[in-house]
Amino acid sequence: MLRVLVRIPGFLFLFMPAFLYSQVDSSGKVCTASIEGRVLDEHDQTPLEYAAIYILELNKGTLSSETGFYIIEGICDGTYTFRITHLGCSPVEQKVEIKGKTIHHFYPEHHAELLKSIAIIGHKPTEQSTQQKNELSIEKMEQSKGLSLGEALKNIPGVQTFNTGSTISKPVIHGLHSNRILILNNGIRQEGQQWGVEHAPEIDPFTAGKMAVIKGANSVRYGSDAIAGVILIDPKPLRDSAGINGELNLVGMSNGRGGTVSMYMDGNFRKLSPLSWRVQGTLKQSGNVSAPDYYLVNTGVKEYNFSYTLLWKKPNYGAEVYYSQFNTTIGIFGASHIGNLSDLYAAFASKVPLETGGFSYTIGRPYQHSEHELFKARFYVNTGDKGKLSLVYARQYNLRYEYDKHSPLNDSLAALNRPDLQFEITTHTADLIWEHNPIKNISGTVGISGITQGNTYEGRALIPNFRNHSGGIFWIERWKKNKLEVEGGIRYDYKWMQVFKYAYTGNGKYTLISPIHRFHNISGTAGFIYKVDSALNLSLNLGTAWRAPSVSELYSDGLHHGAASIEYGNDSLGSEIAYNATFTLRYTPTARLHIEFAPYTNYITNFIYRQALSEPVLTLRGAFPAFNYKQADAVLSGFDLHASYALYSFLEIAGKASLLRAWNIREKNWLILMPADRYETELTYRFKGRKKISGASVSSSFQYVTKQWRVPANSDFVAPPPAYYLVNLHASLSYRVKHQDIEVGLSINNLLNHSYRDYLDRFRYFSDAMGRNVTLRLKVPFNGSFKA
Repeated sequence: MLRVLVRIPGFLFLFMPAFLYSQVDSSGKVCTASIEGRVLDEHDQTPLEYAAIYILELNKGTLSSETGFYIIEGICDGTYTFRITHLGCSPVEQKVEIKGKTIHHFYPEHHAELLKSIAIIGHKPTEQSTQQKNELSIEKMEQSKGLSLGEALKNIPGVQTFNTGSTISKPVIHGLHSNRILILNNGIRQEGQQWGVEHAPEIDPFTAGKMAVIKGANSVRYGSDAIAGVILIDPKPLRDSAGINGELNLVGMSNGRGGTVSMYMDGNFRKLSPLSWRVQGTLKQSGNVSAPDYYLVNTGVKEYNFSYTLLWKKPNYGAEVYYSQFNTTIGIFGASHIGNLSDLYAAFASKVPLETGGFSYTIGRPYQHSEHELFKARFYVNTGDKGKLSLVYARQYNLRYEYDKHSPLNDSLAALNRPDLQFEITTHTADLIWEHNPIKNISGTVGISGITQGNTYEGRALIPNFRNHSGGIFWIERWKKNKLEVEGGIRYDYKWMQVFKYAYTGNGKYTLISPIHRFHNISGTAGFIYKVDSALNLSLNLGTAWRAPSVSELYSDGLHHGAASIEYGNDSLGSEIAYNATFTLRYTPTARLHIEFAPYTNYITNFIYRQALSEPVLTLRGAFPAFNYKQADAVLSGFDLHASYALYSFLEIAGKASLLRAWNIREKNWLILMPADRYETELTYRFKGRKKISGASVSSSFQYVTKQWRVPANSDFVAPPPAYYLVNLHASLSYRVKHQDIEVGLSINNLLNHSYRDYLDRFRYFSDAMGRNVTLRLKVPFNGSFKA
């Protein structure tokens, strides 16, 4: 029985040296010919970074850049054998004739081959999305290790974050966030207390092998709520050959004196080859972070997470079980909680927080504690030569405690240290999906999905108890011929929600009421891809999406200490319906240049937004900004731009820009709380390999964020902050110690320690953003094979 597995560990690409010496011909003259080009995925032509390009006859090679660009110089004219390898791709060997300056692109195919009893099993080729899809590069993922999910995704054009101080960060896509973005964590839509900007996604970024963002309406495939787009958090592929491999990550940060330890191990046994497994865990702690001129009191974080996976994979069927747990305690900036109105107005006007202090790891009141569990079971079977049927079930449990700044006045109650707000939400989801194999030029997917959810609370009644049931059915087909691809789909969703709350009836009496809300809608999509030639790729996607109002938008009532604000819901809100158009142009006229330009427009009826009340509200617990929820028709239009150019084989410049204009049609004015224009440029220098050092590079980036002047007059308690700029520095290399490779990375964010406040930071009312932060990262990968 023959068993051959093609598998190249991803970290080998980082450690493979680039032998860039010049070749000499038979007369002793230095050769001046060169070859350059890009390494692109065979199916969708997306760039493949860190692909290894190796000339067998010369024992010479290099790695592709973030945009897939490579160049090898100092070669004699002639015909050579090139070997191209990349994680998840079959190796490519190809003869190429070099004569002078030669341009040649390579197209590896993503799949793994398993030859067993003369059987070949391959994965379905990855299809290019008709929507704008951006994947976070390996290099940027490495640089963002130790940061939150939201901060990591900011490296993608068009993605910003909505922050609640330095500890809570939430992704924003084209100005939209929270329940308008679906996050798929290992294929499961993330569910929890995610309705507000003050609750970050409970996901450990160290579980991710790939992070990608699909921008634009995407309800047809993934269900309601995907008005802005979808964030895909996918794990690394499991090991499928006998042995154990893994990775140890150590991260230290100067600002907050934080440290993170994360490790995972994958395994497979020769005597039980269909079974693969993984265990993973992360520990993280940091103390009070600092702005350039002062510490931000009570901004520490503690976090511990773990996960495990079991996969049983046979040629025609398989099953997977996944479990993860995320646990975090987050301090809420103490100076955001003010005792009276005069102090609150003084805090708005002050350049320094009214409450300051020194460094401490202690997390005191106010703070949040959150726990999130995810259990997933997936089963699949090949339905003969017709296609593949998959069934996925998941259970999520989310527990959140929120503690006010001040303990109860009663000493016995204070000693119990009970949370002032406690939420528990349990979600069950099930998806049945059939992917049919191509029929002539048509391939497609049909599926049904269902969700049932229950939420309970204890303590103050900020969010009521509720039950939520929803279901949907969809059908998507794709036609492809020559240079043109067309995709169309339709979906129907129904949502039923019952709320249980006490209503005041007068004379100091309350009665239990249980209103029922029903929402349903049809969404559709039509997409087109036209590959003009090898240099120009055009895509257009037209889609509709919708979402029902969240329970917080309908029924919030009172003080939310985690957000340091008072919120009033509106139970008459209706569903948002979005009509989205996104156009994407990808242009690679030469091997050195890559341009991606993506304009979009999103027309949303019944857009729900928070509007600040004219005056803050004074309560027994202090004075706070107050907001209520309103609806209006709105249009959000803008574009994302990303371009890169390789000046030389060792020097590359890249730039990106994101611009958004958001207009409230009903009020005939700008929408509030929309991101300002952002521009960034980055210069990267890559060093030649040495005996023990490889993959060495250094990069510097400059980011400029304009003032958000497109806001209605007197629409906020504090005017938008001025424009600001940030300078960041990154460096990395791989160093071999005996037989072990160690990757070292150094990042300095806000290098100049610049004082600034971002418009999308809830705590910009009270303090500057974080100052300079030096991050040191160590990664130790390991890989071992054994006979078992």
